[in-house]
Amino acid sequence: MRSMRGRVRICSRSAGLALCMAGVTAAYAQSATAPAGSTESMQGMDGAKKLMQQQVAWEFSSTPGAKLIAKERSRTKGEQGTVVRYDLVTEGLPHDQHYTLLFWPLNGPVKPVEGGISLTDDGRLICTGKTKADCAPSRPDANPVIDMALTAAKGEAKRFGVISDDQKWKALATVVAFPMIGADDGCSLEALRVTPDAQAVMIRGKGFPPNAVLAMTSDSAGEVATGSWQVSEKGDLISLVMPEVRGKTEGKTTVRVKAPACAPQVSFEWGKSSYHFE
Repeated sequence: MRSMRGRVRICSRSAGLALCMAGVTAAYAQSATAPAGSTESMQGMDGAKKLMQQQVAWEFSSTPGAKLIAKERSRTKGEQGTVVRYDLVTEGLPHDQHYTLLFWPLNGPVKPVEGGISLTDDGRLICTGKTKADCAPSRPDANPVIDMALTAAKGEAKRFGVISDDQKWKALATVVAFPMIGADDGCSLEALRVTPDAQAVMIRGKGFPPNAVLAMTSDSAGEVATGSWQVSEKGDLISLVMPEVRGKTEGKTTVRVKAPACAPQVSFEWGKSSYHFE
C-alpha cells in the first residue's frame, strides 16, 4: 500500500484491502471544489489566502443533506506516531450509485483513492465485487467494509470525500486527529495548518459576540503584531496567519483574541521541524 503525506492509509477492517493512489483527474478536482495546485506553487499572502479559501469551501461543498462522517474507533501508539482509526459512514446519499473515495493531502491536489464503491444499508463504504463495476477486497475472506487509519501532525487536517460516478452526489469531510485549540470562558481559537510546515495557518474562532470587531495580538518568535478581526453574525471568525520572521527559519507563534467576556489564545510551532507525527 502506498503512503500519502501524513501517512494516511485506507484499509478494510481486517487490514486486507489494499487501496493505491491513482492519478488525479480534472473531473474529480472540479467536482470536489478543491485545488489543482500544491503548496509548492503558493506565492505569498495571495496564495495562502487561496489555499485557506479552498479549505473553507471543501467543508461546505457536500450535496445538500449529504454527509461523510469519520467516527473514531481507536488510537494506537507506534514507533512512527499514533495511528488513529476511523469508521466512515455516509448520510443522505443514494444507495443505487457507485462512488469514488477521494483524498486531498495538505500539500497537493485532490486524488482518487478507490472507485467502484457501494454503500451498505447503514451508509458505510463497501467493496463487494458483485459486479464488474464494483471494487473488491484483495482477499476473498477480507472484510469489504472500508475504514481509515492515519497518522498526522498537530493541527493537520485530513480531507476525504466520496463522489458518485455521475458526479451528482458528493459528501466531503475534514478530520483533525490532533487539534490545536485554546479556550476561555466559552470562546475558542483553533489553529489549522494551511501548509505542512505551517508557513501559513488558518485560525478559526467560535463563541464570540456576533458581528463584533475584536482586538488580536500575535507573538511570533518574539515579533509582536496587533490588529483587529471581524466576527460573523454567528459568533465565528476565520483568519490567516503567516508566522515567518525575517532571519529565522522556525519558531513558535501565539495568537490571542480579546473579547469583553473572554480572551482565548492558541499557540503553534512553525518551520520544517514543526511537522512530525504525534
